[in-house]
Formats: sequence, structure tokens, C-alpha cells
Amino acid sequence: MARPAVGGVPATVAGPREPLAPWVREMAAAVDLEELAERVVVTDIAVAFPRLSDDAEFVAHLRASVRENLLALQQVLCGRLALAQVRLTQPLEFARVQARLRIPQTALQRSYRVGFSTMWQEWSQRLCAAAEAGDVPREEALHALTRLTATIFDYQDHVASQVAEQYARADEALGRSRAHVRQGLVREILRGAPSLPPSDLLILDYDLEADHVAVVLPATAEGAAIQVTIGLRGATGARQSLVHPLDLSRTAVWLGCPTGWSRPAVRRLREALTAVGVEASLGGPRSGLAGFRDALEQAQSVERVRAAWGRGDAPRVLEHSDVALEILLLRDPERARGFVRAELGPLAEDTPEAARLRETLEASFRLGTHVAAAEHLRLHEHTVRNRLHRAEEHLGRPMAQRRTELQVALRLLRVLGAAS
Repeated sequence: MARPAVGGVPATVAGPREPLAPWVREMAAAVDLEELAERVVVTDIAVAFPRLSDDAEFVAHLRASVRENLLALQQVLCGRLALAQVRLTQPLEFARVQARLRIPQTALQRSYRVGFSTMWQEWSQRLCAAAEAGDVPREEALHALTRLTATIFDYQDHVASQVAEQYARADEALGRSRAHVRQGLVREILRGAPSLPPSDLLILDYDLEADHVAVVLPATAEGAAIQVTIGLRGATGARQSLVHPLDLSRTAVWLGCPTGWSRPAVRRLREALTAVGVEASLGGPRSGLAGFRDALEQAQSVERVRAAWGRGDAPRVLEHSDVALEILLLRDPERARGFVRAELGPLAEDTPEAARLRETLEASFRLGTHVAAAEHLRLHEHTVRNRLHRAEEHLGRPMAQRRTELQVALRLLRVLGAAS
């Protein structure tokens, strides 16, 4: 926030300050802004926005804001731009993004403090190095450091006040939006609210006592998710739907059916998502208010398995029943890794040979015969037999002896290997 006004003018721009010495301006111009911007972004995310570190769109907004701030600050330090003339675009847009995501203004202010502290450290260290290299008298160097510090934090004060005002304006506008109020109600439910008053239920416009299926769309923003949801309702006959942004690029969708979800209806939902071509993680049908929360938790558990599996390898549409075993066993990843190592032995190694044998073993288990596995893998039947024989040699026992354990270990390795 800006400091108190002096004579009706903000203190940061009450009058021009003494310009920095030529050697200081030359030093300021030589800073690599790209490298410094990345350091500021990493620091800001770690301190102010840790839960959004994987949100690529949010990080892109942050990076654009930091870069524009650094460029303008460098222009001010070099005497090419007066502080009162600084007009920014990206930092104000970033403030609107934070308001939309309901990020507390305290986090915004914290990000500015740590970000500008990082900038100050870079320029002040370079000033000290330049003063030493140029044999600048101690008194002059200290005066230059004081002036540099005052200029940087004058700039921070000037910009932070604009950003805070933009955030407050955007937050107020969103607070008047019905859609934004609905998002707040969903967050309240997910935090464990036991019920909502009738007036809030009217705004929510979704029956919390219905049977719910939740879908997480990990690469679909809210606007596109609304269009996808229209098609899903048509395909499944779901009476109601609720779309909720998890962040800028991920969206959750609930589909409600008062009479319950049949298996054919869930199958139609999968087929509709596959036809659209989006990535989707589905929770199983759940009932009532607690089921509303459980359905999303299930879908998010599926999405965690997808992320560990690898987006390029996992099916685009995954249902909880597809990976329920992985979800259960991955609650203790270290024990799961120990189980995989004990069951697969050398077949768990990260080598092309081990990968080929695992692929053949998995196909044989799943399809039931050498012939079917050979056809699936497009190999000669003798090749499949030879591979299975080598697999047994590595295992040190017949495959049939611990068939179930081997199948479980192969499924776990598919996820644990990608995660490693």
C-alpha cells in the first residue's frame, strides 16, 4: 500500500529524487533481466503461491508481471523513465487473475515484498561490486547504495498501490457476480459445511441430495468445460450439472441424477468424454452432501494416478474403478515400491529388456493366451513364448505361482516408475 500523502500527493511521487550517479546507472543497465525474472518467479511461488506451482497459466501470468516490473524498474534506475510516468499492464492483469482465483490480498502483498527484496539484493550486490572494482570512495558508495535502495522501494510502493487498488476493484466486481457467489458456495461445501440455507441453495441451483458423478478435467478451463458439460448432460440424461474451476486450467464438473446412476449411464458418460477428446478423471457415483465431496475426492485421486502414470501414457479418460487398486496401494508409496521390487526382481529395472518382458507378461496375463498376446503385440507366437520363458528365469519361479501378485506389481510399477 502507498505511504501517506504529502500535500495531497503520494509520498513516492511527491517530487523528483536526486538521480543515481552515472556509474550506478551503467551498472543497473547491465543486469540480466531474464535471469533475475526467473529467480523472482521461483521465490514468489515458493513463498506466496505454493499451491499454484503446477498451474502453468498462473505461472505464465506471474512471469509476465515480473518481467514488465523489472523492465520498468530498470528504466527508472537508469534515469530513462520517471517514476510518475510508469504505466503497467501485466501486473494489473495479474491482480485480476488473483482476485478471480480468490487468492488473499495478503499473498499478493507478500509476493511483492519478497519479489522486490530479491530485485534489491541483485542490484545492491552489483553496486557494491562495481564500487569496489571502480575504487569508488566509501562515502560515495554508501550514498549510492542508499539512493538505489530508496529508488527501488519507491518503485515498489508506487506499483503495489496500483496493484492493490486493481485487486480490490476486481474482487468487488466478482463479489457481485452470481457465478462467483456460486463458486464461493462450492468452496464452502468442500470445506465441510454441514448444510446451506435455502437462499444459498437457490443460487447454487444444484440438488446436493442427488446421486453425483464428479469429473475432473485437468486441461480444460471453465469456459470450455461449460460447453463440454452441455454435451455430457445430453449423453447421460443427467438432470443437473455444476461446473467449478479448480484453477485457471483445471475444472471440476458434477453431474446429478435424482434416481441414481446406472452402469450404462456411466458408460455413456465415458463414451461422451472420449468422443470430445478431453482428458478426464471420473469418480464413482456418490449420494447426498457427503457424496458430493467424496465424488470429487475420488476424481482427484484418479487424477493423481494419471499424473504419476504420465499424461502421454495414461488413457485420456480414466474412471475410479480403473485405478482403484493403484489408489489404495499408493497410500504408502515406499511399501508399494518394496512390494514391486520383491515381486518383480530384475524385471523392475529400468532397461529396454526388462520393459519388453514386462509388456509381454502383462499382455499374457490380460489376454489369457500366447496367441492373443502375440496378436496384440504384433509378434510371432514363438517370440512371446521366449520372452515369457526369460521372464520366468528372471523371476526365479513359474509365473503361475504368484500370478495375482505379479499382476498387481506390474500395475504399480507403471505408476511408480513414471513417478520416479
